[in-house]
Amino acid sequence: MLHFSDNSKDEKQSKLFVKYLKQSLPALENFIFSKNLIIAKKKVSQVEISLSLCGNAKIRSLNKEYRGKDYATDVLSFQLHDSLRTDEDFFFFDKILNLGDIIISREVAKKQAREFEITYEQELLHLFVHGLLHVLGYDHEISDAEEKIMNKFEEQIVAKIYKDIGF
Repeated sequence: MLHFSDNSKDEKQSKLFVKYLKQSLPALENFIFSKNLIIAKKKVSQVEISLSLCGNAKIRSLNKEYRGKDYATDVLSFQLHDSLRTDEDFFFFDKILNLGDIIISREVAKKQAREFEITYEQELLHLFVHGLLHVLGYDHEISDAEEKIMNKFEEQIVAKIYKDIGF
């Protein structure tokens, strides 16, 4: 289950993103319940995640508070579990697993969409996938090898989503 919030005034743009987000769920679920993660092995039947879009002031404040970096970033992820990768092992008590929270800056996403020559919605989806991989335990900042692993999965998932949606 996905919990989505966006406090922007642009309902039309939000509705379009939500439409694409819903269309991306099968590809996301395929990865979440794949052999790459421990979730399927632990008989979890459902996962929950929160996605919020915010402005630069909010994400800058959060980035400073939680990461000690005083600037607006594109996406922040707050995972509830150290790692859900198959090389980890731990016990789940519930069949529904809350993964954590992902927060994306609308302004940074719009800027990056222009830079990458893609739509705003495509960039939001890409940032959501990036944040999701972080809450699942992937981290491109710890080593070159980890960066390659995370980038590979990110590219595969985004390509599948773009194909499913028709981008």
